[in-house]
Amino acid sequence: MNPISFLRGVPADDALQPLVQVVEKGYSDALKKYGGGVLQYRTNGLTDFNGFIPLKETLAKRYGVDGDPSEKVICFNGGMEALSFLFKSYPRGSKVATEALTYDRALIDAARYDHEVVGIPFGPEGIDLTALDKALGSGDVEFFYRVIYHQNPTGYDSSPANIDIAAEICAKHNVLYVCDVAYYELRYDGVKNRLIDISKHPDTTCLLGSFTKTFSPGTKCGFGIFPPSVVDKLTDIVANTRLNPNYPTQAMIHSVMESGEYDKYLDFLTTLYFPRMDALNDALDTSLPAVVKPRLTGGFFCGIWLPGIKDEQAFIDAADAKGINLASSKVFVPEWKAHYFKKYGGHFYRLTFPAIRAEAIKEGIGRLGEVYSQLM
Repeated sequence: MNPISFLRGVPADDALQPLVQVVEKGYSDALKKYGGGVLQYRTNGLTDFNGFIPLKETLAKRYGVDGDPSEKVICFNGGMEALSFLFKSYPRGSKVATEALTYDRALIDAARYDHEVVGIPFGPEGIDLTALDKALGSGDVEFFYRVIYHQNPTGYDSSPANIDIAAEICAKHNVLYVCDVAYYELRYDGVKNRLIDISKHPDTTCLLGSFTKTFSPGTKCGFGIFPPSVVDKLTDIVANTRLNPNYPTQAMIHSVMESGEYDKYLDFLTTLYFPRMDALNDALDTSLPAVVKPRLTGGFFCGIWLPGIKDEQAFIDAADAKGINLASSKVFVPEWKAHYFKKYGGHFYRLTFPAIRAEAIKEGIGRLGEVYSQLM
């Protein structure tokens, strides 16, 4: 029995191999054009503490940033570094809000700085706006972090209206609205996600992004788009933590974007990942018809609720006996796991699909369906 792992959200190996020549050419073009300037600590007009300036300009144009990009854009060594530095910029024990189920590394990092995390309930259409308004109305929440499209861990897509109204609520309470757009460009069903207009509430709306899933995790590049006051606040932290980011890699990514190869690669990913996403959607409908799950449109993850499963580890062990690798989900803001268990009558499991071929996805979900039936 071949083991099938639904554990880690990593790009497919067959997605990365076509990048080798693109990356090689990108580095070569960048070094030819910018020379030793990208190999130094900083070079006036080319690099600064907050990144490779041409890449910041490219990102500003792509994400609708007006004015001087250096006042609003920071390039990071990965998207997680962007969020981590934001956590680090507040005093220990500050209060932050997130979706009630969120990216597990965000919860780990918030705990590292002793921050109190407030969970905002959400579902297939997005967050509970009334609950958000009430939480922010307390006056002591510093920022609200959410993944707006193809959410990790659930796979939900928030509606454009839900995203926009949340921005208005955050602006009303003068709370930073931190939208993670790591999966924004990874939609596979032929529809384009609509980007939030950050110009409507420029003093409170932020974007965090990463090239980890859209390009390559090994190159470690991410970015943040912030109000100038936040950039000023973060700059000293950035400089004192790492002096400068990886300029050669940022220059390479800029070169790949400027050449048009980046957008071609996103099209390639859509072609590669759509059949796998489609296989997961269909297999869940066929083998686990009673479970609560999203109808995926993109991203990397799918969260399922299994009514009647009272022992979380027993299901993981039974799946392992069938050659299926799952893990317990440490994605809940404190106190929310019990809430959702009561709501859905069973435990939550996160599945990932891009690195698994369609036929293996169908077989794996079929085995999970057998395990569920046996335990029920």
